[in-house]
Parts: sequence; structure tokens; C-alpha cells
Amino acid sequence: MRTLDCTDLKCPLPLLKLKVAINDDCSDRVIRLLTTDPTSLRDIPAFCSRMGHNLASINEGALLEFIVELRDD
Repeated sequence: MRTLDCTDLKCPLPLLKLKVAINDDCSDRVIRLLTTDPTSLRDIPAFCSRMGHNLASINEGALLEFIVELRDD
């Protein structure tokens, strides 16, 4: 599992970093994204749904944690 630390980054940077990580040629099929940006609660689930990735979990608090399982191409 790859971890993306996007704490203190504001919209749209957490989503953009997730997109870059997905497009990287990496064997990790699960990405853990950490952010403090509340807009991500809307953006990340919508992106995953639109792109066919599985949003396995969301842990809410001062630090938001998203576990994204990438679709198989």
C-alpha cells in the first residue's frame, strides 16, 4: 500500500496527487491518502465512483484517511 501524505494541502491538490499516483507505473494497487482538506470528503468519493476505483474506507477526524483500491485495467 502506498501512502500519499496530503496534509495541509488544499483543494484540488489532494485529488491531483491521487490522480498522479494512479497514473504512476507502480505495483501498488491500494493507495492510502491522508488529508486535512474537508473538500476531499466530496471530491475523492466522486472521483473513485466516476473512474471505477473502490473506495474501501473513509476515516473521518481532524485527519481524513481514504483507502482507495485501484480497478484492474
